[in-house]
Amino acid sequence: MNERATPIESSDPQQATLTGFLARLGLWPVEAEGRSPSGAANGTLERLHGGANNAVFRVDVPAGTFLLKQYFAHRDDDRDRFGAEVAFCRFAWDCGIRAGPQLLAGCHEQRLALFEFIAGRPVNPAEIDAALIGQAVRFCRRLQDVQTLPEAAALPTAAESCFSIQQHLACVERRIRRLQTIQPSADLERDVLRFVRGDLDRRWKETRDRALRQCHAREMTPEHELQIADQVLSPSDFGFHNALLDRGGNVRFLDFEYAGWDDPAKLVCDFFCQVDVPVARSFLSGFAEAIAERLPSPQRIVQRIELLLPVYQVKWCCIVLNEFLPEAQARRRFSAADLRPDRQPALQLQKAQILLDEVGPIDVRSQAT
Repeated sequence: MNERATPIESSDPQQATLTGFLARLGLWPVEAEGRSPSGAANGTLERLHGGANNAVFRVDVPAGTFLLKQYFAHRDDDRDRFGAEVAFCRFAWDCGIRAGPQLLAGCHEQRLALFEFIAGRPVNPAEIDAALIGQAVRFCRRLQDVQTLPEAAALPTAAESCFSIQQHLACVERRIRRLQTIQPSADLERDVLRFVRGDLDRRWKETRDRALRQCHAREMTPEHELQIADQVLSPSDFGFHNALLDRGGNVRFLDFEYAGWDDPAKLVCDFFCQVDVPVARSFLSGFAEAIAERLPSPQRIVQRIELLLPVYQVKWCCIVLNEFLPEAQARRRFSAADLRPDRQPALQLQKAQILLDEVGPIDVRSQAT
């Protein structure tokens, strides 16, 4: 998240909200009439570019360097991103888990949270090895170690949490139907709509039907929901795309606004289907078994992962095409992700087409190194 920065203009109305919050924490001086000054002598605010959902700022003040996050809200999106991330980070830190950032302060009304500033760099896909995968596994296992605590029960379900195969299928179905409502006003949008209604819809129906056949063959009831003991406390949207690597080689994971209780299969599928920092399939078997082995029926969970992986490949095709939906466009503008070269709409369509070509059955155990 701490990538290229852009100074915030002192005349920007957003600055008053941010510096006012910092002033209440004693981190930003307040003038006699109650206004928060914005001169560099008092401190600086710089917008960081790297996230895609929320506005993130680097704060440099005499007391130190911090990360300030302002969470997106929209009438068509009822997710409480602030509440989910604050609750998850506070719980993890209180349990001694240090793979994520320390939460320092928050204001629910203004959807603002202050975190420690993590000095690090993005993970390069080429450097992902067994050691980095091991750090990801340890983070998930530490969460499994503490998820039986009474405090964990108060945490919410994850965004788009699914506890039955049918719920997973319905989630992807909703995303495809939403994409089919795109109102094209340019050639690119017409191309996207043609892709969604044609290739994507056909591949999705094949994938959905195959998943249901596999359920029958493996005597898995699609409507059956996981018991609490089979669920996990998930960082959600988990992967090296939401991480920084420090100078000591330690991975610090970020962005837990979707975190909560979920299906362990979804955690694994997202980890291997996210597109920004892809993870080689050679790590799939070991990662899946490591996540499943402490659960009551590990073999059943691995089968579940295998069944759902193609479903999540299709889901990530849909996620990549979010750029063409009004609510997602508003979120990208809020976070300034629309300015990133890798987020330009034409590239998103190309990514979705490539991802769709990769959709197909996967034997988890055959993916071992």
